[in-house]
Amino acid sequence: MELHVREMKEEDIPVVYEINRRSFTTDAWSRESLEREFRLPYSLRFVLEMEGRVVGYSILWLIKEEAFLMTFAIDPSYRNKGLGKYLLSEIINLLSGKATTLQLDVRKSNLPAINLYRSMGFEIVRERPKFYSDGETALLMELKLV
Repeated sequence: MELHVREMKEEDIPVVYEINRRSFTTDAWSRESLEREFRLPYSLRFVLEMEGRVVGYSILWLIKEEAFLMTFAIDPSYRNKGLGKYLLSEIINLLSGKATTLQLDVRKSNLPAINLYRSMGFEIVRERPKFYSDGETALLMELKLV
């Protein structure tokens, strides 16, 4: 299985949008939101390719020495193969020397994601009640990179 993480290109937006839409029933990003990320100087965008096909993506913001994972998903038909862990590991490596922390929000009910993040060393910092549009609580998780 050949895996490759590369910078997202604007041509990737249709497939990234589709992965996002299929991954998040509420709070999915619009095409316009994805396009806007290319105009933000602090936005870092990556895709995960498996044998030449985009199967995952991540968008994070790097402001000073703090990184925040804005959105991250693996195509639902490619899950449970270790791809999320691989992509997250690559992101952490790319942030080495650039950021001191990596934070993210995750739905309190999203146990597979929480378990993935915990396995990578993330810790829960606090809860954010009614964070999502449907009223669900988010967990703010953080990984110290230093």
